[in-house]
Amino acid sequence: MTEVAPRRVTDVDAAVQAIIDRVGNRIVLGLPLGVGKPVRLANALYQRACKQADLNLHIVTGLSLLVPKAGSSMEKRFLEPFTQRLFGNVPTLDYVRDAASGNLPGNVKVSEFFFQAGSFVSQSQQQRDYVCSNYTHAVRDLMAQGLNVVAQMVAPDPEAVNNADNELLSLSSNPDLTLDLIPLLRQREADGTPIALVAEINAALPFMGHHAAVPAETFDVVLHDATGAYPLFSVPQTSVSEQDHLIGFYASTLLRDGGTLQVGIGSLGTALVHSTILRHSHNADWVRLYHQLDIDRRCPGVSECGGSGPFVKGLYGCSEMMMEGFLDLMEAGILTRNVYEDAALQEAINSDDNDALTDLSAGSPGVVMHGGFFLGSRAFYDRLHKLTPAQRELICMTSVNFTNDLFDHRYGNQRLKVAQRIHSRFINTALMHTLDGAAISDGLQDGRVISGVGGQYNFVAMAHELADARSIVTLRSTREKNGKVQSNIVFSYGHCTIPRHLRDIVITEYGIADLRGQPDEEVYRRMIAVADARFQPALLAQAKEAGKISEDFDPPEHWRENTPDRIKHLLAQPENEGLFPAFPFGHDFSAHEMVLARALKKLQGMTSTLPARLTTLLRAILNTRGVADQDALLARMSLQAPKGINAWIEKRMLIFALTKTSGQGGDATQQTD
Repeated sequence: MTEVAPRRVTDVDAAVQAIIDRVGNRIVLGLPLGVGKPVRLANALYQRACKQADLNLHIVTGLSLLVPKAGSSMEKRFLEPFTQRLFGNVPTLDYVRDAASGNLPGNVKVSEFFFQAGSFVSQSQQQRDYVCSNYTHAVRDLMAQGLNVVAQMVAPDPEAVNNADNELLSLSSNPDLTLDLIPLLRQREADGTPIALVAEINAALPFMGHHAAVPAETFDVVLHDATGAYPLFSVPQTSVSEQDHLIGFYASTLLRDGGTLQVGIGSLGTALVHSTILRHSHNADWVRLYHQLDIDRRCPGVSECGGSGPFVKGLYGCSEMMMEGFLDLMEAGILTRNVYEDAALQEAINSDDNDALTDLSAGSPGVVMHGGFFLGSRAFYDRLHKLTPAQRELICMTSVNFTNDLFDHRYGNQRLKVAQRIHSRFINTALMHTLDGAAISDGLQDGRVISGVGGQYNFVAMAHELADARSIVTLRSTREKNGKVQSNIVFSYGHCTIPRHLRDIVITEYGIADLRGQPDEEVYRRMIAVADARFQPALLAQAKEAGKISEDFDPPEHWRENTPDRIKHLLAQPENEGLFPAFPFGHDFSAHEMVLARALKKLQGMTSTLPARLTTLLRAILNTRGVADQDALLARMSLQAPKGINAWIEKRMLIFALTKTSGQGGDATQQTD
């Protein structure tokens, strides 16, 4: 920590100059991942480098967010008005825009350790500059790049009357790495290397206390831009398909009352939260579906691992990412298990020691959530702003080395973490999974990176260290590419994120495969048992050819029930109708956009190949049917009065797709996690 007050500035160019004055023209800039990047400062520093060739700027960060771009003309008609409404006032990170298009100047380099999923898969420069790192190794690897500047968006103290009174600033969304970088940079400074710690105040960022609240003197430069606050980058709620909902339901059966939960962002995480609330608040409906799925017979060991009743003791959240669903679990009365910073006290509470319970009044209040960073929708940020002081005290945003590393001692010793994290369930997603138990989550076998390892390996490894903890990998059994269904469960693959020796529990929409401690033949059988029936014969043949499954093995009859039609039939039963909405926790789409999204998804499926496109075009031209609100729907797509043959064709195709989805609900806007 510095011994003098920080330099406070109200002009972003003055902040840039202050950085250059401190460290010179070679800047290795560390920015938080996700929403905590100081956008105005980062843009001003990048633009200075674009104009000043002798300024060498190396940005090291993760999860640089960029507004999604549409591909086809039809996608643009739908997406651009939506993104303008959602992101119109959100400032763009200039370096991300230029990196995505391959237009970074020669004196600027951007190295990320985690990509926004798929954003740079075809950008060769960013692929080359990517740094592969576990989340808990990110600080070490950032320092290895020669880091000399850390800049972060911070939240002002809501109790402060004016700028000068901001003695406390909150790292809010991103204490994850910054808490550990600060002392390392101060040591680097003490060793003779000039450094700069910079804060950009933005009142749009929710103030979070506990470890995230630091003195203003932590920073060398504090920018409180005179132009005022600006909105945060948000991630809209995505729809949850029936496929995702069943995966979430199966995962909810593995949660132990009084246990610990880690889960990530995306529709699979949302599905888990929804089914967990269903289990707690509508237990009869949840139990009925549990029996309809015949889980005890098809998924041995589930009843011993998890539970089926409401959450009386409650859950405690310990997750690198505090995703939006944790607030829903708090509001539902599920995220209620308090943990405390004293290991002896926590152990006594775990053992129901009445004397320890009496002593609680003498100690500090506990928390129900430890998180390293957060990212979510506009509604999520608004909810965080509106937390009461008592509710906010239940959430501790902290270092990722606390949440992800059992053996790191900087924020609580191992004994404390073990005592807090009883019955842990670490739930993460994968793109693909091999029959021998390896998970593919971050990249392709040709070396291209889709996203990054992040903290997935950390939590999988921790699950094998903690007593009664389980690592749960969730994935959809299939995906569609160019109109063809492909299996996400494969015999082998030339890349893995989680090696097979750390295999544990795998969930698809067809069930739960408990792989821990099983011999290879049983592992292969259980993986095929949760694969789509269309791919089971080929997978079984490969396993037999490799000698991993006995030649005389005959698959049980229920394997053949792993079909999308069975899922649709089951969830269409009157008693299950309405249990699994496409948007359990709201969305940012208008009513017309919901209708259009379903139609566009249908159209995408009907035009996935050239013959299909030609057939659909002919049927669209000959179609004479219309739909309700057709004029308004066409107007939303700027197709009410098409100009040119291409626009006329798009109008006909859209009307045809609307007739095919008229009156339907469902997973209109499902996106990849």
